[in-house]
Amino acid sequence: MDDQASLAAMPTLSQLTTALRNLRRPWPRAWPGLPLVFERAWHRLDLASPRAGSRAHALRAFGRSVTEQVERDGARRHAQGQEPDYHNRLHIGDTLVCMTYLLLASRFLKVPGADSPPVAALALDIMAGHDFLHPGGSNGHPGEFEARAVQDLQPLLQAAGVTETDGQSLAHCIMATDPTRVKSFHLAVRSQKFDLRQRDCLAVLVQEADILASTLPQTQEALTQALSREWAPTQPQAAGQLLLPKNRLLFLEHAALFSSPAAQLLGLDEVKVRQVAQIESQLRRLD
Repeated sequence: MDDQASLAAMPTLSQLTTALRNLRRPWPRAWPGLPLVFERAWHRLDLASPRAGSRAHALRAFGRSVTEQVERDGARRHAQGQEPDYHNRLHIGDTLVCMTYLLLASRFLKVPGADSPPVAALALDIMAGHDFLHPGGSNGHPGEFEARAVQDLQPLLQAAGVTETDGQSLAHCIMATDPTRVKSFHLAVRSQKFDLRQRDCLAVLVQEADILASTLPQTQEALTQALSREWAPTQPQAAGQLLLPKNRLLFLEHAALFSSPAAQLLGLDEVKVRQVAQIESQLRRLD
């Protein structure tokens, strides 16, 4: 591959932000449905049609069943005015798009495991199910909603014929999205070679996909406002604080962590640095 072809194949942050913008354009009135978002991610990664009975075939069946159930539940709750403002179908779509680009970047960098169709299929499945039937709001105790999602996904895993090992990896990565666990995973992988066949490395990529749209300046404001509205009925004080510049600074410095080679290629730390500088300048003017 010559330099020009190599650059053409490299995924960019501009492409990702365009994909997120396109995802938002029909939301919510002309929303095409989460199963279609999943299928587009599948094809964007050139996963094609896996052989019947294969590991990837079971993972595709599981991802389809998860997105179909999330779509039905979300559409029903939306019609009743009860779908969460943040933890909704759009958020799941965001994470599928973000995971797709993190995987494409990982492939470009030849990260071990990135070219494995089952690894990519598992990564998409985790994003599809990581907030499965989320009730809205935040955990009452660490891992509450994550553990509930893992439990509620078990019948779908069994029906699709997903292997026990893949089911355990999925549970491991979903539990890793609990905000109280994020930092420890990033610290752990920084001392080892990044390999997506290793659960902790895959978990870090999942954590990054989960908060990536909330990190980007093009999408963060609307998402922060949505989370504030979601928290307002039960946590009004915390909901108000979410909108403060100092809280945004805390998010960028302590929650929006990026340790994967893919995140480095996309320049996500540079995106954070620019935002932090802007917020710190704003806070100095307010003093």
